[in-house]
Amino acid sequence: MDPFLESRLKDAASWVENGLAGLEMHRDGTSLPAHCRYALEAGGKRLRPFLVREACLALGGDPDRALPAGCAVEMVHTYSLVHDDLPSMDDDDTRRGVPTLHRHAGEASAILAGDRLLVEAFRTLARTPGSPETIRAMVACLASGSGAGFLVGGQYMDMFPPPEADEAWITRMVLGKTAALLRVSLKLGAMSAGADSDVLSRLSSLGDRLGFLFQLTDDILDVTGSSGEMGKAVGKDASRGKWNPVTSLGIQGACDRASDEARGLSADFQRLDGDWRAVSLLCDYLPLRRK
Repeated sequence: MDPFLESRLKDAASWVENGLAGLEMHRDGTSLPAHCRYALEAGGKRLRPFLVREACLALGGDPDRALPAGCAVEMVHTYSLVHDDLPSMDDDDTRRGVPTLHRHAGEASAILAGDRLLVEAFRTLARTPGSPETIRAMVACLASGSGAGFLVGGQYMDMFPPPEADEAWITRMVLGKTAALLRVSLKLGAMSAGADSDVLSRLSSLGDRLGFLFQLTDDILDVTGSSGEMGKAVGKDASRGKWNPVTSLGIQGACDRASDEARGLSADFQRLDGDWRAVSLLCDYLPLRRK
């Protein structure tokens, strides 16, 4: 990994983890916050907060103003993983190299912790410094990306695929279950820096492409990686007959597509106004990652 990208990822991780550590939900006197903390503190790439922070910085914003958004997207992402791992869904025993929350604390606790993380995400985002109009727009952006048309809808498509899925169906599924939160992360960071509608529109398109690239590389690793590298079980999509980009393209076609997408996306981020170097380097890195 490029040293500059590695440094910026570490900075973003420290930034959002400090924010998450100070959330009020961690001090309510019940055991449920401990379960939320278990899921939040299991590690992970913190990619979505990284995108929030980088978009804010690239457009000359103050990252302190974007911190509620960084925490909010990480909470939504974590809730989605907690629920995705449940026995009634993907039934995974490990996540990020540790037991999944339902294995650690029981299924009921995992469901309620996921519910709480989702609700707390919106309470946290609503405390973003700024005008009421900006805050409303940010809340609406996260709600849309997390809802039926995107994150939840994409996960539903993933759980209940048709007997055969064409490329259009697969793309729509990926744009929901993976790309939506990456797109939202870029937009929330830009909103916190006062970006106009033209910038937000460009970031929306780039975020969808970044999400497709990320899912493509994740599905490649599900075939070629190991559980030790990934921190979770691998090969489960194929064993369950799930449709994904690798199913459609084949492993070599998927690798070629990932390389092409990464080059084009990296160049397009560099063409934006502001300093998008770290995000551009992330695009270059994704086809090479092993976890």
